[in-house]
Amino acid sequence: MSTKEEKPTLAGVQIKTRKRNIAVALDPGSFSDAVVTIFEDARVDGDNLEQGLQGGVKILEGAELDFSRYGDTLFEVLFAGGRMAAGGNVVEEGKKLNTNVLAAEATREAMQPYVKVFQTLLRRRPFLIRPLENTLIKLLRSLDFYDEAGRTKIAMATARCFAGKLGVQSDRVLNAVMNDRMVAKGLVLQWATAFFVDFLATEPMDDLVAILRKARLDDRLLDLFPPHKRTLAELESHFMAAGLKPLVDYSKKKTAEKHLEELKANLAELVATDPPLPVADLISAVKSKKLEWQLPGEEVIKVVWSVLIDAVPTHGRNAQQITGAVQKQIKTYAKLLNEFTTTAKQEAALLVHVQVYCYEDSKLLKLFQAIVRTLYDTDVLGEDTIVWWFKKGAHPKGRNVFQRDMEPFIKWLEEAEAEEEDDED
Repeated sequence: MSTKEEKPTLAGVQIKTRKRNIAVALDPGSFSDAVVTIFEDARVDGDNLEQGLQGGVKILEGAELDFSRYGDTLFEVLFAGGRMAAGGNVVEEGKKLNTNVLAAEATREAMQPYVKVFQTLLRRRPFLIRPLENTLIKLLRSLDFYDEAGRTKIAMATARCFAGKLGVQSDRVLNAVMNDRMVAKGLVLQWATAFFVDFLATEPMDDLVAILRKARLDDRLLDLFPPHKRTLAELESHFMAAGLKPLVDYSKKKTAEKHLEELKANLAELVATDPPLPVADLISAVKSKKLEWQLPGEEVIKVVWSVLIDAVPTHGRNAQQITGAVQKQIKTYAKLLNEFTTTAKQEAALLVHVQVYCYEDSKLLKLFQAIVRTLYDTDVLGEDTIVWWFKKGAHPKGRNVFQRDMEPFIKWLEEAEAEEEDDED
């Protein structure tokens, strides 16, 4: 006879099956209906939108749903209220969720509760980042199927996803919008403007630059404009009107950098010509590009210096030979250097650039004092600029070393000035 004690049973007790445990058929339609039901049941009268959405998320976290297979469907429901067909339309079959991103108001406050839902979902299930990206891509590729308000909501929701640092990759998502047909219609520009405005309302310009750079769009802002409006003047006018001055400033900087690189390449080709071109021809070529591209003089003189010094052969030469070659190059092209150092600001920019250049090139590291002296002798740099550099204008790179090397020359300049003052008295 067994002496094992019998365990108590729940005979006569009915166990209530919770909705989250109801089996769902393996198809996107059933998954979509289950998600809609969960969020509808979670919404209690008197709850605000955020409370209702968070209540739905809590139920989702315990639901036995195949998120790995139907992650895209999950986000389609949250964005559009149901499964999305080609073109961004919601399929007619199945239940619809009335509280969704595209049904919300086009305000940051209205978008934020949904972003919080995304954050909660991704915190527990990081693999859902890819389905979120897929849904955003589907929406961006379908901009021409939405009205202006819809496109603005898509832009704001996309901006909030990036601002919320959900892990969405800009190189996957943002490039989906670069469709020639939509660009020509001006739809991409409208979307991009709303995206930039919303993102920069809460995030710094550096973060936006990082997002654009990863998507390789940082130097393609003009490509957002329809072909007939693809000019720098149009870009500045449009984004300034939208209150996006930081973006305009950034665009100007990027454009200037691109033109300076072109100027550098063109000038290097001219300097390398054999036989050498007259200095007057080089001056004319640089002035022409400076005027055409509206380049700042301080940046132009840096380019001129870099090209001239890069053209000096240093391979197989000792320090004395390199010093002589650099000094000869400065004297040969002194008129070219003088042409673009007509202000104290330009002289200062050149001197600081020379310092950094010498610091970063080991072959020129000990030539700084000799180079500055040659620039002084050829009237490229004035006494006031050199003294200013020594006292407070030096760049941190190699400052102590270069200032120590320059002390005898600075002392000589000050003594010469004192003698001139005594002669005048």
